[in-house]
Amino acid sequence: MKNFKIMFFKVISLNFIFLLLMSAYRFIFFAYYGKVVDLRGFGFDIIKTFYMGCRFDLSVIAGINVLPALLFCLLFVIGRQSLFKRLITFLKYYYTVFIGILLVLFCIDFYFYAYFQDHLNILVFGFIEDDTIALIKTFYKNYNLLPIGLEMIVLFAIIFFISKIVLKFKDYNLSLPNIFVRILLSVTLAFSIFLMIRGSVGLHPIGVYSDVSSNAFLNKAAINCVFTLESAVEHKIKASEIKNIETGYENDIRQAFADFLGKDVSMISKEKPEESLVFKTSVNKKIENLKPNVILIVMESFDNYLIQYNSEKFNVLGSLKKHFDEDTIFHNFSSAGTITIEAIESLFLNIRTRPNPINLTQSKYAYKQYQFAGLVPYKQSGYETSFIYGGHTSWRNIGTFALNLGFDNVLSCGMIKKDSPGGPWGVYDEYLFDLAFETLSQSDNNKFIYVLTTTNHPPYGLPNDYKILPLEIPDSLKRNISDIKKAQKRFATYQYSNEMLGRFISKIKNSKYGDNTIIAVTGDHSSRAYRIENFLDSICVPFYLYIPKAIKSENINTDVFGSHLDIMPTLYNLSLSNVEYMSEGTDLLSKNAINNTISYESWLIDKHHAIDDDIFANSAIKYYSLDTNHKLVPTHEMTEHKNLLKRFLSMLAISDYLIKNTGK
Repeated sequence: MKNFKIMFFKVISLNFIFLLLMSAYRFIFFAYYGKVVDLRGFGFDIIKTFYMGCRFDLSVIAGINVLPALLFCLLFVIGRQSLFKRLITFLKYYYTVFIGILLVLFCIDFYFYAYFQDHLNILVFGFIEDDTIALIKTFYKNYNLLPIGLEMIVLFAIIFFISKIVLKFKDYNLSLPNIFVRILLSVTLAFSIFLMIRGSVGLHPIGVYSDVSSNAFLNKAAINCVFTLESAVEHKIKASEIKNIETGYENDIRQAFADFLGKDVSMISKEKPEESLVFKTSVNKKIENLKPNVILIVMESFDNYLIQYNSEKFNVLGSLKKHFDEDTIFHNFSSAGTITIEAIESLFLNIRTRPNPINLTQSKYAYKQYQFAGLVPYKQSGYETSFIYGGHTSWRNIGTFALNLGFDNVLSCGMIKKDSPGGPWGVYDEYLFDLAFETLSQSDNNKFIYVLTTTNHPPYGLPNDYKILPLEIPDSLKRNISDIKKAQKRFATYQYSNEMLGRFISKIKNSKYGDNTIIAVTGDHSSRAYRIENFLDSICVPFYLYIPKAIKSENINTDVFGSHLDIMPTLYNLSLSNVEYMSEGTDLLSKNAINNTISYESWLIDKHHAIDDDIFANSAIKYYSLDTNHKLVPTHEMTEHKNLLKRFLSMLAISDYLIKNTGK
């Protein structure tokens, strides 16, 4: 048993050396790139950076050791002592190859960061997709490749030398314990490797979303580039699986703009057809005098369906009800799709999302600026723009995406005081709203603030000091619930989020900002906690507007149809005077909104008709009529359906064109 322990200790020691080498790289990375970053006041976060970095590195080391561990367990259980010598010899070469490749990746990552200010990501595939020869020539001119190549060879040699020295072992005659002990130790080793790879014993494994600070550089310094490269490969594979959209406008994008706008194609620019989507808000002296702030809040799973059941006994709205009663709310309004990222992309980019989309935030398109992005008119009007997320902004790369679009500030749970409680997805909403109010109060600049909450997301949880208001589920709702216990917890969380939102709106209204701040609230998507028979009820989320009296119009028609696509045009026309913007959406407060549609994934719906065209499926287009209760009734194709289909396909073609051809 003694020799076995010595051999095992040697292998562990060698891996510890590898771990130190990885930490040394992080220190070099931090020292080199951190010298231009203001890190005053981030002392504790720097410690967290290196601690989290160790967890990332340990996960990578554990991944490399999966095969050695399996071989070790196999030999250990079967008790073939003679094969251990061959295993040790194999490990010298195995570690040389894989640790060598790992350190080479670190070197590539170091130079990659110098150019892109990010770890290895989906842009690395540009080396293959772009002019590869031209790129090699560029690298050759910028970097002395010959010495770098020689350094790589020396690096492999050093690793082999270290492995050979550390794993030097003379006596391979191992005294092994009995079979039961060997099996127990093997299972323990395998489980330990699994835990180290996972990097966490919590709900989520360690990943690129694991922020340590509100400082973007510290978050990047903590991450191991293997994780970002793995994410890039994963999304590259997904991207390659998704076909290009075939809308019939592939060879005539001008016709798509013409059909969408109802114009003759001769009126569409040949060089820049996107200019036909440029609109201008009217001159409004009240807006010019008021210069209102704008806060757009996207609530996690903010359900429209539950609102109809709100009562004193089933109080799901809490303090939000007062504001719903006082202000403007649209109920015939849908999210962009079924998941949060679709809402983010629709509102950030101000265009229709693609059905079955590539997640743009995790694609090469996340690293471009777009003139049609939602915040652009505010930036051009001198507004300070902020994106505030209750979770970690490295989730789905949304922090990088927001910064590249031009947000002045990108804030996350790392900006909130250290003792703020929360769940696996982020801090509780009350603390997020505190940060939003603090951001609003920091200067006298006009502000556009985009807030995205996380609390109302499974697994549902609440702060210990929150007192739940009455939640006696109505019998009519119970019939649609399969698990009452889980639903009760979900309703309590929904109530909490609405209560905190209501308090936040009250705080704004009762402050000096109440007379010059527009508040818009919607949900990222509806809930899936219960069965809903009516399709529109299942996809609709509220769209709430608080409009200061000085600029609020009378007789707003809240029965019009709308979706996320229409939020930014509505806000532009409410808050900006004589300013240009690009959008596929409609101002819901305008007369044109009477004929507006709901735009949701593969659906387009007006007040009387609907189509469902999943362009990536081989199924036929589905046609529906809407009855007086907005329920879908299958029907045959009519002229109205043809018009909806033309609008649907032209919108998709335009979105695809704008993303792929107009980014800078």
